[in-house]
Amino acid sequence: MNSVLTGTIILAVVIGLVVFIRSRIAKEWQIQPEDIPQLISKLRVGDTTLAWAQVIAVTDPNLKDSDIALDYSVANGQLEFNWCLLAPKNIEDKSLVIDFMSRNGFTPVEMVAENGCPLIKVTGANIESLANRILSEIYHTGGPLTLIGEGFEWP
Repeated sequence: MNSVLTGTIILAVVIGLVVFIRSRIAKEWQIQPEDIPQLISKLRVGDTTLAWAQVIAVTDPNLKDSDIALDYSVANGQLEFNWCLLAPKNIEDKSLVIDFMSRNGFTPVEMVAENGCPLIKVTGANIESLANRILSEIYHTGGPLTLIGEGFEWP
């Protein structure tokens, strides 16, 4: 094989690898709490097998590890809200959030996701507003929020 053809093949493989790796990295945006309903709409029309979004909020800028993560996903057409138990503040406030969910008519289920992430999962009616209610009623905070996810188009 001549050197030009070999170089072209190597270049094509490198470009393909870069494109593949970049496609696997979740994108990140800055949003406001009022953007969450639009986000849920985008999730619902996104990837039909799995679309997910994690909204990260800083609850106290003066404290280390004060970030909370609020997750929405759509799996096989069903919207889910997840309180993932990975961030220190999510773990610390687990009981507080479960009590809040239960008092407000939700049925939180503690489980471990297929990817190994321990979480509190909620499905069913009216979960679209759950993230904003947690932000405002428990943490008394708003934006800006950091959004990461995949399987949907934003904005």
